[in-house]
Amino acid sequence: MSEYQRYEFMTIDRPLTRVQLEAVNDLSSHIEASSTHALVEYNWGDFKHNPIDVLYEYFDGFLYWANWGSPRLALRFPHGILPSTLINNYDFDGFVNFTLHPDYDILEIHFSELQAPNEWTNYELGDLIAIRDELMEGDLRSLYIAWLVTQRMLGAYEDDEEDEDSDTTVPPVPPAFGTLTAGQKALAELLQVSQELLVAAGRHSQAATSSTNDDVALLVELLSPERRNDYLVRLAHNEPGLSRLLVKELRELSQNKTSATPPTGEHVTYATMLAESYAIKAQLLREQREQEQLAHQRRLQYIHDRQDDYWHQVDQAVVRGTSAGYDQAAQLLIELRSAAAQFKETQQFQDRFRAWVRPHLRRPAFVKRLQAQQFTVPVA
Repeated sequence: MSEYQRYEFMTIDRPLTRVQLEAVNDLSSHIEASSTHALVEYNWGDFKHNPIDVLYEYFDGFLYWANWGSPRLALRFPHGILPSTLINNYDFDGFVNFTLHPDYDILEIHFSELQAPNEWTNYELGDLIAIRDELMEGDLRSLYIAWLVTQRMLGAYEDDEEDEDSDTTVPPVPPAFGTLTAGQKALAELLQVSQELLVAAGRHSQAATSSTNDDVALLVELLSPERRNDYLVRLAHNEPGLSRLLVKELRELSQNKTSATPPTGEHVTYATMLAESYAIKAQLLREQREQEQLAHQRRLQYIHDRQDDYWHQVDQAVVRGTSAGYDQAAQLLIELRSAAAQFKETQQFQDRFRAWVRPHLRRPAFVKRLQAQQFTVPVA
């Protein structure tokens, strides 16, 4: 298999300036860049720059993946919008890092040892970038998804290796985990979190709490005149993320700290959820088999009710005298035989088959197909 690597960057808060775009275009001869997006693909070679440095300098989102795996997602936030303790409640063991800088903060999710799925899958940053806004709104479901993957990578499978009462190593299941957003589902796909595990976690999640809109006009009165003027000046300079910073400060002033605060949900060990996911998978497989069996029975009933039509189709397929016609006729006969067995009419089918097949015994290619499917063909 040939090598393939994909580096993708996006801006959200503001487009690149002309000077910035020129600098981005100079990063690689493989790059395709616009004022809001950049893509670098390699079938050989490598990107010569640290992508996190490029993100920090120019962009708000970055996604890397290769055909061997090693997914890497990083997001840039205006400094202070997210709390410095954002990932303190999660034992990420270095797979997820939140780095503070004077102007921007970087959240990086990197599972370098995670192998690619068996089937080729294209991942795009556009499907994931909404996670950035969700985190700024205090939605921590994406962090919990990353924690699930961390536990899998660390091999946290045994109940006795985890303390059920340890709130520091086992984070709470965020609200509304049973109804993930499109971006969160894309993250789960990128990190190969099974649907059964997501369902198991969702069963321990509280419903989302509906919050009323902040009365900004009243809350602004809580700001000092100097602080209001400061926000106006920064607004005139088009500071990115300023509205979120303002809302965050107003909520803190009103002691309504709903933004980016850890939810008080149920603490469930990974081993417990993994065991539950196995049970969910088994149940889904049982339901799938039952549905397939019902569909098969409905199909046999349909064939049984229309036997004459099917025998007519068999005639038409055989007289075409082609390989495709013989294949079709053999398949139709298999279905007729199955329907007869279902309704305990095997003898009637055999009698009709023997009478029908005699005029076609001089078609050796067709007879060979019948014999391969265990039909009893009379001697010519």
